[in-house]
Amino acid sequence: MPNLEVEGATLPYDLFGTGPLLLLIPGAQGCGEVFRPIARPLSTTYTVICWDRRGYSRSRLHGAQQFDRRLERDADDAQLLIQHVAKTAGRSPEAVVFGTSSGAIVAQNLLVWHPECVTLALLHEPPSFTLLPDVHREQGAGLLNHIYGIYRAQGPMAAMEAFTGGLSKGADAEAMKQAMDHSRGDEIRANSLFWFEFELRQYPLSEVDLGALVKEGAKIVPLAGIKSGDGPGVGPTIVIAAAVQKDVARLPGGHVGYVTDAEGFASGLLRILQRN
Repeated sequence: MPNLEVEGATLPYDLFGTGPLLLLIPGAQGCGEVFRPIARPLSTTYTVICWDRRGYSRSRLHGAQQFDRRLERDADDAQLLIQHVAKTAGRSPEAVVFGTSSGAIVAQNLLVWHPECVTLALLHEPPSFTLLPDVHREQGAGLLNHIYGIYRAQGPMAAMEAFTGGLSKGADAEAMKQAMDHSRGDEIRANSLFWFEFELRQYPLSEVDLGALVKEGAKIVPLAGIKSGDGPGVGPTIVIAAAVQKDVARLPGGHVGYVTDAEGFASGLLRILQRN
């Protein structure tokens, strides 16, 4: 398995298929393994890059870290990974980028800070609460702070119950709880603790440069799950879609449709990519 050495970290990644580069950016789990079920069908058309974000799973941290700038470092890491894989493959240093949940927030910032390396940015339900009207923004911040308080007082599993109860239901909720169930192993436990401590509040409450996104609007494809409806979790996606004057494209499943309906999700994503 190849690794990319960057400042302060070693980032492992997997490659599937041949063709134009397609970088998949995971959300809360932080590990590329979650995309393996959709990477195979996508690899019939693309060179699919799955990676473990800094601090998660097989990645390794070296020396002092700037945990208050994790979002910026994630975007920089994504840029460096695109450049590295492109150079190795003899391609131009650019890629189609798909990000989901907090991974979509990373994709947004990658597009703003490093637009030259992004040919298309597919943003699947980024929980960018700062894009919402003040009252909903405050409600979102209050919910995240409440969940963080439960995490510190009662542990990650109790906090995950509160998180899924506030943001998701049904198959989505069960898949998300299983993904963070630390009784399944030390790696999942470490990922869960890392996410609660350093990402739960920082990424959704980070400021979004909507004007900069609009400038790159031709590259943006706003995405949401069919089962997600137009609820609060899709609110930021609707705001972005309106700003760049595009419709929200729908994919099978809900917030984690790539887990609950991987085959349908991959097929839907390929169709959207073909249209764009």
